[in-house]
Amino acid sequence: MMLSVIQAVRRLFGGFMVLLAVSILLFVVSKLMGDPSYSILSIDATQSQRAAFRAEIGWNQSFWAQLLQYIGRTVTGHFGNSYEMQQPVSQILVPYVWGTVKLVGLSLPLGMFGGIVFAFLSLWASDRTERMFQRFLLLLYSLPGFVPVILAIEIFGVKLKWFPPSGSQGIQSLVMPVVLLAGSEAIKSGLLLRTKLREVMEEKFVVTARAKGLAPRRLYIQYLLRPALILVFSYLSIQVGQLLGSTIIVENIFAYEGVGSLAIHALSTRDLPLLQGCIFVPAIIFLVLRFVTDLVQPWLDPRLQQAGRRVSI
Repeated sequence: MMLSVIQAVRRLFGGFMVLLAVSILLFVVSKLMGDPSYSILSIDATQSQRAAFRAEIGWNQSFWAQLLQYIGRTVTGHFGNSYEMQQPVSQILVPYVWGTVKLVGLSLPLGMFGGIVFAFLSLWASDRTERMFQRFLLLLYSLPGFVPVILAIEIFGVKLKWFPPSGSQGIQSLVMPVVLLAGSEAIKSGLLLRTKLREVMEEKFVVTARAKGLAPRRLYIQYLLRPALILVFSYLSIQVGQLLGSTIIVENIFAYEGVGSLAIHALSTRDLPLLQGCIFVPAIIFLVLRFVTDLVQPWLDPRLQQAGRRVSI
C-alpha cells in the first residue's frame, strides 16, 4: 500500500511539473500574440492611454521580469487581476467553475451508469442483437461532437421549445448539455466495459461460479461487475480530463457560463491572467482527482497491493 502512495505522489508531482511547463508555454505564446491593449481598449484609444494600460499590467517590464512574476503567480495560485474586467481572477472564476462542475458532476455519473447498462444489455442480448447494438453505438461514437449538439438545439430548443437553446437559465439550461455529454460518456464507457466483461466471463473463477449454479444476481454484481469496474475506474480518472475538454465545445455552442466559454473569451481578448486561471484551475481539479484515483485503485483491486508487496520485497 505504501508503494502505491509513493507512486501516486510521484504522478501528482509530475503532473504539477507538466502544468508548470504548459503555463510557461502559454506565457510565451501570449507574448507572441502581441500587445493586449489593442484587443481590450477601444479602437480610438490614444497612445498615451495604451502606454498607461501597458504600465498598469506590467507589459512594459522586461521579458524575464514578467516571466518570473508569472511563474510566481502560477506556483502560488494568485493570478492577479483580469486585464479586461479589472477584478481578481479568483473572484471571476468562482461562478464559471461552479457552472462547469455542475456539467461534469452530472454528466460523468450518468454516463458511467449508462455505460454499465449498455454493457450488461449486450451480455443478455442474442449474438445478432448484440452485433446490431454494437454497430449502432459505434455509429453514434463516430459522429462529430457538434452534430448531435446542433440537432438537439434545433429539435428540442427551437422547434419543440422544451428547453432553452442557449444561456444559463437554471436547471432547464443544464438538461441538454448534460444529456449530450452523458450520452457520449455512456457510449465510450459502455464499449469499453462490454469488452472487459467478455474477458472476465472467460476467467476461471467465473466459469467455476457458473458451474456451481451461483445465482445470476450475485454472479453479475460480485463476479463480473466489480472486476470490470476496476478498469472503468481507471478510465474514469483519464476521462475527466477529456470531459473537461468536451465542455469547452458544449459551453460555447449553448452559450453556457462555464470555464470553457470564459477561456475562449480570455483568449480572444489576450487576457493572460484570466486565461491562466481558466487553464490552471481545471487542471488542478483533474490532478487531484487522478491522485485520489491512484490511492483508491489498490483498495478496489487487491492484486495491485499484492504486486506492490512483491515489488517492494
